[in-house]
Amino acid sequence: MVALKNKFENTERPAKSRLRKTIYLLPNLLTAANMVLGILSITFAINDSLTLSMAAETKVVPFVLSAKLIVLAAFMDFFDGFVARATGTTSKFGQEFDSLSDLVSFGMAPALLIYLSVLRYLPFWGISIAVLYVVCAAIRLARFNVQAQVEEKTQFMGLPSPAAAGILASYILVSHWAGFYGEGIIVNKVMGWYEENLSYFELYGIPVLTLVIALVMISTIGYPSMKKLNKETIRPITLVFIAIFLFFLFKMAELTSFVVLTFYLFWGIIKFLTKKSIGRLRDNKVAKPLKV
Repeated sequence: MVALKNKFENTERPAKSRLRKTIYLLPNLLTAANMVLGILSITFAINDSLTLSMAAETKVVPFVLSAKLIVLAAFMDFFDGFVARATGTTSKFGQEFDSLSDLVSFGMAPALLIYLSVLRYLPFWGISIAVLYVVCAAIRLARFNVQAQVEEKTQFMGLPSPAAAGILASYILVSHWAGFYGEGIIVNKVMGWYEENLSYFELYGIPVLTLVIALVMISTIGYPSMKKLNKETIRPITLVFIAIFLFFLFKMAELTSFVVLTFYLFWGIIKFLTKKSIGRLRDNKVAKPLKV
């Protein structure tokens, strides 16, 4: 009986060991998928650029697939962290591997995409901004690895790299979006204004936006983290906003993604500047001598 029991335990242990290894492997597979999507995004961006340079005819809208792959990589990045936290399989290796993947998918891929599609028409400044973006993304990710255990539990310090890449990728999707004609008067007017001012927007607006995104990534501006959202802390109003966001995301994903992510970028900047201004006013009041 004892021998039978020992035999059963010996066969059960390898099964548990295999299951545990599989659980540990799952988030890393999602991280690897994130990196693969980033590499594919770079490849398709280069292919589209070469096609445009050779004036070759193609049925594929240039740079759209590359942008979609970056967005998909962002979802993979979210799920690998979610799975790791849910299964208790977070590790130092996973953290480092995730940062390397993010540098490819949210540093190099969006920088190359925005350069080949927009910034290359600004010979010196275009390449400078693209290079600066990659450097800032690398600094952002390195700092996250160092400070994640302390400063970034409840909020991010600096704009997260997936959000930064999402803004640039969603802009490419909006700029090639042809489905806005049936989306209502307001959307038609907005997109009509955009098409009328396209040359100015891409000559000045997008380079400045890319530069702002790069610098905000390495700033100390706080941005809310999705990690702290749970059943206990989430509010009904948050659920309402999520429902509205999902509705518009389903209806017009291109414009919704760009508007929401750009709002997220500037909301953090405005909140930071407002807090600083209020802090200075308080300091000035305290510093003033009392009248006798």
